[in-house]
Amino acid sequence: MVSEFTARISSLVLCIGLTGLFQSALAEDTFPPYQASDVPQTVADLWKDYDARHEPLDVKVIKEWKFDGVVTRYVTFKVGTFKGVDARIAAYYSFPDNGKKNAAFVWSHGGGQRAERSRGIYFAKQGFATVDINWLGRPMDAEINENTDWGKVDPTQGPQFYSKALRNGWKQNLLPDEFSLDPVPSPRNSNWFLLAVAARRAITFLEEQPEVNAQRIGLAGYSMGGMITSLTAIDSRVKAVVPFVGGTGFKYIDFPGGIEGSSIRQHFQHLELYKNTIDASAYWPLVKCPVMFISSSNDFHAAFERIYRSMALLPHSDWRVSTNIHQNHGPGPEQWVLLNLWFNQYLKGIEQKIPKTPVSTFKIDGSQATFTVTPADQDRLGSTDIYFSYDPNARTRFWNKAEAKRSGESWSVKLPVHDKLPLYVFAMCHYELPQTVLLERGETSTFVLNSIEQAVVPNTVDLKSLAKLPKTRNVLEDFSHGSQDWSSRDQRSISTYKFQSPDLDRSHGKKLSLTIDPHGKRLALRLSVGSRFLSRPENLGSFTCVKTIDGKGPQQVIIRREDFTSEDSKELEWSKITTFEITLVDLESRSKLDLTSKEGHAVLREIRLVD
Repeated sequence: MVSEFTARISSLVLCIGLTGLFQSALAEDTFPPYQASDVPQTVADLWKDYDARHEPLDVKVIKEWKFDGVVTRYVTFKVGTFKGVDARIAAYYSFPDNGKKNAAFVWSHGGGQRAERSRGIYFAKQGFATVDINWLGRPMDAEINENTDWGKVDPTQGPQFYSKALRNGWKQNLLPDEFSLDPVPSPRNSNWFLLAVAARRAITFLEEQPEVNAQRIGLAGYSMGGMITSLTAIDSRVKAVVPFVGGTGFKYIDFPGGIEGSSIRQHFQHLELYKNTIDASAYWPLVKCPVMFISSSNDFHAAFERIYRSMALLPHSDWRVSTNIHQNHGPGPEQWVLLNLWFNQYLKGIEQKIPKTPVSTFKIDGSQATFTVTPADQDRLGSTDIYFSYDPNARTRFWNKAEAKRSGESWSVKLPVHDKLPLYVFAMCHYELPQTVLLERGETSTFVLNSIEQAVVPNTVDLKSLAKLPKTRNVLEDFSHGSQDWSSRDQRSISTYKFQSPDLDRSHGKKLSLTIDPHGKRLALRLSVGSRFLSRPENLGSFTCVKTIDGKGPQQVIIRREDFTSEDSKELEWSKITTFEITLVDLESRSKLDLTSKEGHAVLREIRLVD
């Protein structure tokens, strides 16, 4: 009896002890803190010991919707245990209600954004399962309180977005603080590291879903989500990636000519450690899957030259770049459709016949450069446009459309080369789709593929040389070529970078003249201009000017620099305008005129600078 009782007690003690050990193990941090001598110095060393499948996800389904052949679940799952506390991320998981194992991808939203249920529904109708991770922690559903909770770490953008924020804003550097993983300077103290961990855990989540084919998983993201995509693309489980307007490397390098504020290098006391472990340029050489990089020509977050420099690091040639023109951080339908095509091709395995990157050559002969492009698959080619610029500021330059000559299957242009100035040239090739594709927002029957950007950059770039180029015109726009030099986000107002064209006479004493024919209507003219992303000392801020116009027949509306107002009462300078936006509103109907159309150009007829 005593022996049996003792045995039972011993067994009970052993069980209690094992349970305690098990609970202790569960509470252990995913990443034990580094000491200074342990800190990895390369991407490979940073990630070599991390297994995103190791810890249980502990998935919780908060709510489920079923509608129109799509199932969407509001879920949360564990990212990891950091500083002794579990961090959990909320997400929308959507999939076709088809009883199949579907191709799938992780979506990472951009800064200031959130996961969106409508996005998952759209892609489920295209035959994809998606998990849209809500890394920033903004509310996703007004009726659901449970959300992302990072616990004792905080890779977010501050309390204006994340109610449980531990810092006032985004942490850029690698230095330790009370909310970082390591007590010494470390790449794991970068917000990007934790967000990449979350993306890897989202891949694991998809792997475990019965509606997902675990061998057909991709990754995409917008802006900051594009950067998350680039840092996670080295995961061998990923079969294709599509970063949007983010994910370039070399963000620590200033633009040529010393443009202040064009890099993030000032944030780092440990720049080499950042370059080798967090900057995307350290990741792209390790990415083995196909890459479709989608952006805008003047993107602030994915600067144009940095895109091509990043793609050149890939160990394969299965990549493309697609941008729209005269736009910042806003790809259009001709770009968005390529997400569908790329994942149809590489996740579903359905041949999309995506042409190769248009082949181009670039030759310098003394003071003249010749750029030639020969697009593939010309039976589907709609048009080919060549653009060039001498401005080293990728965020604010105006891309001039060249008058290219066609010879056989090639288009070419000859351009002067100027002393102490770079020259950048590329082509945009518009291809026709076999049928119109309905997108989440809008539709398109065409898509764009860019050629490689060709460039010559002298060892010494002098920004003053840009201002010294001959001034050959004072007409900003006569719309003889439609709105090809403008962009529009709402298909009403139009915006341009034309004030940064070096051949425009922007003398201080000039006035702005707009020829407008109201056609008997009473119109409100609103001009919104800014100098954001110029070299920091040149940035004057934002300005507006509003005028009322009525009557019949063309009128010349003269606007002086002094007519523009700003919050800090600065004086506008024509040469420091980067973005110039025009809006015309019919005051009777309260609707904007479509200035992208011929009808709009019959109202707004000409813009010039006059004495």
